[in-house]
Amino acid sequence: MKLNFTIWRRLLLLTIMVGFFAFTAEATSISVTPPRLQFTARAGEYFEGQIEVYGSNEQEIRVKTYFMDWNIDPNGTVQFYSQPPPEARAATPWLRMEPQEFLLPAGGKRLVTISGRVPEGTRPGDYWSMFFVEFIPYSVLQTSGVRMSGRVGGSITITVPGTVAHRGRIDAFQIQQDLLNIQPRFTAQVTFTNEGDTILEPTGQIQIKDFQNKTVGTMMIPEFKILPQSQRTLRLQEELKLKPGNYIAIAILDYGGSKLAGYQRVFSVQ
Repeated sequence: MKLNFTIWRRLLLLTIMVGFFAFTAEATSISVTPPRLQFTARAGEYFEGQIEVYGSNEQEIRVKTYFMDWNIDPNGTVQFYSQPPPEARAATPWLRMEPQEFLLPAGGKRLVTISGRVPEGTRPGDYWSMFFVEFIPYSVLQTSGVRMSGRVGGSITITVPGTVAHRGRIDAFQIQQDLLNIQPRFTAQVTFTNEGDTILEPTGQIQIKDFQNKTVGTMMIPEFKILPQSQRTLRLQEELKLKPGNYIAIAILDYGGSKLAGYQRVFSVQ
């Protein structure tokens, strides 16, 4: 049974930023700051920012820069695309990075400019891409016994302002008891759908109540990121000691909308 919850506490203004991951090479090779760039630009407007690329103290390195599109699958795994799916909200076609190839001096740094223009007619909401700085060739370098390899990158988010609504719902909720080292453990699975046009970062909890409406246990749902028009499935585990009997589990998520998302399920403990 699904439940609708009105907010009984003040609304939170969420600052949504994609940058929940950034790839870094070894400290002895190259690094980039900041690892996340966020722009706000209306349809037709130009935007620009810079990143600083720092080189190794050991030797000069030749690097190249490029973008990649990415998405998150329902299990939370980040997927990269050379060409984005048609439905993806990819900002890569809007973007330009200069220089595209350069020599990074030993112990030095280089400014790289990331710029773009939001196409006319773009709907309000969030769009994204990833930037990368990579060794040329993409291989292992050996300097004074120090092994250097790989690439470093970060996230880009462009928010097109306008009237957007935070819309989301819990589509499925399961909870069951099993054993871990003879100790009772509860495994829960919550599936949430982002129906809106902005990146959401829901957080919440699973309340376990007896049939007298007394709360006898709680499982916290950590904050997670979900892209627009996407679905995520979270799997949670918690060791709880409950007496045999029937209970009500209520999953509640605050995703920044006008109401909380909820889902209720009755389960038994043997």
